[in-house]
Amino acid sequence: MIAGGAAIPFAQWFGGQAWAQGVSIRRDLSTPGGQADLQKYAKAVKILTALPESDPRGWMFQWYIHAVRGDRTKAAELARVYPAPSPQRQLAQDSWSTCQAHGPGTVEDYFLPWHRMYVFFIESIIKKTLNDPTFAMPYWRYTQPAQRALPAAFRQPGSPALGTLYRPNRNGWTNAGSPIDQGVVPSPLNTSSLLQKSYRPASGDQGFCMGIDFNLHGTVHVQTGNGVGMGSVAWAANDPIFWMHHSNIDRMWGSWNKNGGCNPSDAGWLSKTFIFPDANGQKIIAKVGDFKALAPLKYTYDLFEPGPKIGVCLNRVFKLAQLPHIALAERPFPIDPLGPVAIKLSAPRENVPRANLKLLQTAGAARPRLVISALQAQIQPEVLFRVEIQANEKARPVTVGFLNFFDAVASEHADHADMGQAGDAPSDKFFSFDIGDAVRGLTSEPIVTLTPVGKGAAGSKPVVGSVRVIQG
Repeated sequence: MIAGGAAIPFAQWFGGQAWAQGVSIRRDLSTPGGQADLQKYAKAVKILTALPESDPRGWMFQWYIHAVRGDRTKAAELARVYPAPSPQRQLAQDSWSTCQAHGPGTVEDYFLPWHRMYVFFIESIIKKTLNDPTFAMPYWRYTQPAQRALPAAFRQPGSPALGTLYRPNRNGWTNAGSPIDQGVVPSPLNTSSLLQKSYRPASGDQGFCMGIDFNLHGTVHVQTGNGVGMGSVAWAANDPIFWMHHSNIDRMWGSWNKNGGCNPSDAGWLSKTFIFPDANGQKIIAKVGDFKALAPLKYTYDLFEPGPKIGVCLNRVFKLAQLPHIALAERPFPIDPLGPVAIKLSAPRENVPRANLKLLQTAGAARPRLVISALQAQIQPEVLFRVEIQANEKARPVTVGFLNFFDAVASEHADHADMGQAGDAPSDKFFSFDIGDAVRGLTSEPIVTLTPVGKGAAGSKPVVGSVRVIQG
């Protein structure tokens, strides 16, 4: 039965869920328990896919909560699927294309809680669809070298039981069973985000939320699917592996918290709300404060990642432009999806705070960071870009990391523009790389080179708007 009527606050709704009397355990896909839940998941995907497009429990509706497909608009799809006003149309209006935090004007701080909500609600829909309160969403632990290939269950298009998990719009090597990070050395599929000491950016570091979003999260998207699949914000949630990916990202957040990482505590973050449908098609108002921890939600994971214990929780807010600069380049730099592009930086302008190069070599000095921001692309380049820095023209290039353009295609975010809320301020969004090991001989004119790892998509026209070296 599909319900209508007034929206229900999450706390009130959750208290009435019989399955929430126990604790669900989300398991590693590679374990026997994870495989058992994967079989249940495949059965549920087949059922949800067969439901009408207008059904809030259906696969397309759930996909569209993340973002409406990239070749159509939210307004056009609302009119097509719901020709007349109805509670279901209003629910779609309120919940479609609400993914955080992609696109201009969005707040990066909501990336983790919004996706926790998203996985939580489809998991609850599957529990009821299968009449199985024991179901829990498995996770794909791709940070383990032995698990970096797309799980075999997602690569069987002819299977009666598992074929519903297959999608053709993946990278060729992904559906062929090769590791998704093939050719990317060193592998960016790591747990380095657990090293972050703050949830929000601090002193040139991205912070945990942005760090895991832009790096591990975005890398897996781009290395798994193409521009009409996992590699695109607008198409990603149509791939069944999406939910295993985000179950793992959620597990990483839980791991960071267990290691001492502190979430924001301000009222603005805690009170932010988003709309999701439940298994009856009822509109639920989910509040960030209700999703900040796992235990009250009555689920956990079979394994949390170890990491350094975080003794002091930093919760400062800063702007990149306020930090001491060593070198700067600010203008649109076209990046070639087919070959390397070198960008030469220069000393910062007089009105930009400057760092003292001599002090960088002293003991205890803050390590310099390379910060790249204002990324844009016409379509998804469909590759990672290796980031190298030369301290000066005579120095050898040093690889400091990789960046991706998963969040950088403006046309994919048109329907997210109205997601702001009173008090929200758009986030600085940037990639940040520790270049402490490359600073010997550092001048105010270093050279940064971006090189595609593989052949990028023609016509993607990626652009970087700002490259700076700062003292964090």
